[in-house]
Amino acid sequence: MVFVLLGSLSVGCPADEKPVAPVHAPAAPPPVRRAQLKGLQGDVKVKRAAGDEWLPAQEGMPLFENDKVRTVAGAGAQIVFANGSIVNLGDDALIGIAETRPKPGQERTDLTVLRGRVDAEMEDPARQSLSVTTPAATVRAGREIVFQ
Repeated sequence: MVFVLLGSLSVGCPADEKPVAPVHAPAAPPPVRRAQLKGLQGDVKVKRAAGDEWLPAQEGMPLFENDKVRTVAGAGAQIVFANGSIVNLGDDALIGIAETRPKPGQERTDLTVLRGRVDAEMEDPARQSLSVTTPAATVRAGREIVFQ
C-alpha cells in the first residue's frame, strides 16, 4: 500500500514551471600570501588561521593573514614578508601574522608577538612600515619609530 501511495505522487515540475537554480554564496577570495618561512632551526610549528592543529614548519612554507608561528626552546626561524621585511624569531616565541591594511604607496608588515623575542629589518624604511603588537603595546617603525 505504501508503494502505491508513493508511486502516485507527482515528481518534477509542472510543464509551465521552470526549476529554480540553487543559489550559491559568492566564493571567498583566496588567502593572500603575506610571508614565507626561512632559516628554520629546531622545532618550529605553524597553525593555520582556519585550522586547529600545529603543523611542522617547512622551509619556504607560505604564511597567510592570521596564521601563527611557534618556536620552542633552542629553536628559531626567519619570516620573510612579501615587501622584503624580515623578522627573526628567537626561541620560545609565538607570533601571529596580522591582517594588513596598507596606505596607498606604503608597504606594511603587521604582526602580533604573543610571546618571545623578535628582531626585525626593513629593506626600504622610506616606503615600508612595520607594526608589532603585543598584549601590552604597539610599536610601529618606518621613517620614524612610534611606541604606543
